[in-house]
Amino acid sequence: MEIGKPCLFLEINDKNFIFLVAQYDENFNYKVIESTEVKSEGILDGKIIDIELSSKILKTSIVSIEKKIGFTFKSTILISNQNNFKCINISGYKKLAGSQIFNDDISYILNKIKKIVLDDNPKKLLIHLFNSNFVLDNSILSKLPIGLYGEFYNQHLTFFLLPEHELKNMKLTLKNCNINIERFIFKVFAQGIKKLDTKELSLLINIQEKRSDISIFDNSSLVFSEPFNFGSDLIISDVSKISSLTSKVIKEIFKDEYFKNNEVTKNNGYLDSKYFEESRFRQISKDHLKEVVKARIDEIVEIIYKKNINLSYFKNNKKNIHIFLEDPNICINFSDDIKNSIAGPKDNVTVDSIKTQDERFLPAFSSAELVSRGWEKEAIPIVETKKSIISSLFSIFFSK
Repeated sequence: MEIGKPCLFLEINDKNFIFLVAQYDENFNYKVIESTEVKSEGILDGKIIDIELSSKILKTSIVSIEKKIGFTFKSTILISNQNNFKCINISGYKKLAGSQIFNDDISYILNKIKKIVLDDNPKKLLIHLFNSNFVLDNSILSKLPIGLYGEFYNQHLTFFLLPEHELKNMKLTLKNCNINIERFIFKVFAQGIKKLDTKELSLLINIQEKRSDISIFDNSSLVFSEPFNFGSDLIISDVSKISSLTSKVIKEIFKDEYFKNNEVTKNNGYLDSKYFEESRFRQISKDHLKEVVKARIDEIVEIIYKKNINLSYFKNNKKNIHIFLEDPNICINFSDDIKNSIAGPKDNVTVDSIKTQDERFLPAFSSAELVSRGWEKEAIPIVETKKSIISSLFSIFFSK
């Protein structure tokens, strides 16, 4: 990021390439000077599967933006919703025996943790690293306790790693567009810091059409994220099997908001004949269809959340849960059912979906703010760096 020069943000997902161009002033405030989106191709589960096809679309779009704003880009901030990452939580410690904590003590802990993580994951690259907790004599601190005296110091870190070949594919694709990757940001991180109060225990659940994920933020850190290879299409598929109507027709039924606010008794509680233009008319109870949908919602919630053993530590705590549904019609019709299925007595649950273009661009807006302001608990945000990973890490730690 350079003051006064346009900075390109690119989100890659299965449906769209989203472009945002931001320009920063001397106070690190940004203004959007261009934003656009195009249909993506050559992408599956957020990964590049056809470099030639993706490169062609990206290059055409980037050249068009460059001509429009009169600037040639050399690099981009890449926002990705890949689900092929690895999340590792690990702690290091130092026995102090009443002595002070110095920079060298922190360096020792970090070197030890770094070696463990990288030795165990030789073909993965570090994308995000969060300082989850600083604990001195059982007291959780808000920042590094350098200079303080104590008996025992523990530092908890969360690593997010990506397979090396996945990043190489992205680099090669953008190299074909004469663009380098300056920084890599996971989409769930960008979403979470914009949507949630990350200082409190908060869960972000994304339910897309074919994929889902759950991420946990606590004490201003992203401490856990897990992907699932199913989404809201399971609901469409089940209703289609029960009714013998096509998925296309089921989506049209949901568009009519039949199930919103339990309005299933309209038209005597049966589906309208207009949905049977391509098939023989049958009396199909909307109550029955709603029961099928609710059963599938309960099953999805159980797998992602209720029976997820990785979340055992968090379940009994008071938390905020934000559920994001990619399909706005499912959100309109069944948001109350989803909320009731997941909410515990101590939980604050909200359900929403994308309704405007600004909401589709939210991860890009969030990333633009993240680049200028940084994030208090993130230690390594850089993909391309001339420093070694560990020296970059230290310079960020000790500047706080």
